[in-house]
Amino acid sequence: MKKFILYIILILITVSSADAQCKRGEKLRITNDVEIKITDCREATRLIYNEGWYPYSVEYEQEDRCPQLLSSSAEYYRSSNWELSASSYSQMMDLRCDQWNSDFVNPDDVYLYWSIALQNQGKFEESELVLIKGLEELPDNTSLMARLAYAYKKQNKIDEMIIEYERLMDSGSDDLTSLIDLARAYGQQGRSDEQISVLKKVLKIDPNNSSVQSELARAYEDSGEDPLDIFKARFEENPDNASYAVEYADKLMNNGDTSEAIDVLENTLSYNRDNSMVYMSLGKAYNDNSDFEDAVEVLEDLFELDRNNFRVAMMVSENGIEMEDFELAFEWAQKAMKISKNNAESLAHLGNLYYKSMQTCRGDNFSRSDKIVASLAYEYFGKAQKKGNSKYFKQQKWLEENDVLFSYSDWFMTDKEIQASGKVSPSGRCYDWVSESLAKQSDW
Repeated sequence: MKKFILYIILILITVSSADAQCKRGEKLRITNDVEIKITDCREATRLIYNEGWYPYSVEYEQEDRCPQLLSSSAEYYRSSNWELSASSYSQMMDLRCDQWNSDFVNPDDVYLYWSIALQNQGKFEESELVLIKGLEELPDNTSLMARLAYAYKKQNKIDEMIIEYERLMDSGSDDLTSLIDLARAYGQQGRSDEQISVLKKVLKIDPNNSSVQSELARAYEDSGEDPLDIFKARFEENPDNASYAVEYADKLMNNGDTSEAIDVLENTLSYNRDNSMVYMSLGKAYNDNSDFEDAVEVLEDLFELDRNNFRVAMMVSENGIEMEDFELAFEWAQKAMKISKNNAESLAHLGNLYYKSMQTCRGDNFSRSDKIVASLAYEYFGKAQKKGNSKYFKQQKWLEENDVLFSYSDWFMTDKEIQASGKVSPSGRCYDWVSESLAKQSDW
């Protein structure tokens, strides 16, 4: 009854006002409880007088529609119906439902969820406009700042994104995702000092974030500074972490601190007895430090963990070559050949083993055995080359140019028993590990 009386009062006020003040082109919002229309005020006056329409204020529309819009927008959002959700939030703000009841409709939430609904449709430009409008009304809302920066990021508006993230950082926000995005944007623009500053802030909030620690180390490298302290601190805080230890050891070796790198890896190995990466890095560190026996020992342990890794067998063999323990080197070269099924890499390695042993054992004048071993090296270099590996082409060329290959004249000088066998083998203590023979060539 009270509402009806209020309607009558409003009709009388509006009609008298319309009669006195209506001008061409002015519009009035009216309703008949079935529909709402906005029409010329003279037509509105006629409808009010004759057909039972009455003025419909924004307040009435808010009262009628805001609860329904709030409910439907939330339901659409929960069900991921982003198009209808965005439409409901748009209508809600067109009606200024927040002004109808700010406790019931929070503009902070409406602008945020509206923008998210648009972004989930890929409408980042529309989301940008919504967020800018929201920040005009709510300039200190950090959630809207972060969303606006994200909208800029998705549109590749890097400069605008940086400005928005800087506003966010200046506001005192500790949003890690935003700070990391800002640091990476600085990095893309080559602003290393600013990138380092932001990454340091991230690590104060999240000190064990390994990816950020790595990014900070790279940023230091890009700026020309030594990042070793970053890797050291990360390792010392996590001495049982194999990845951190290996990365720190690699940096130490790059700086020439191989002995310290070995200490780091030996310490980590006590926590990681089954970690192949630690064994491999320690084997390389021993090799770089000329601790070949230690390298062989740790690589043999690694081979026990991974018996199908022919490269580990080759690494043991390479350290045997360095020690001039050619018997050990040959044993492991044979294992590499068997595991790899005579691939190009293992063929080339065996050729190099023969070449290195020949250079070690030969005198000023090449003996028959020296030439046999040189020819074996040459044969294996050739087999590897046919399979695409020319790693030792310089050694192969040296053999061709220095008259050290076993030839027809050398074959002619051998005993008849050897000639009858069709093959010749090296002799002497230096080559007593060689189990292969050189076959007679077709032109001998």
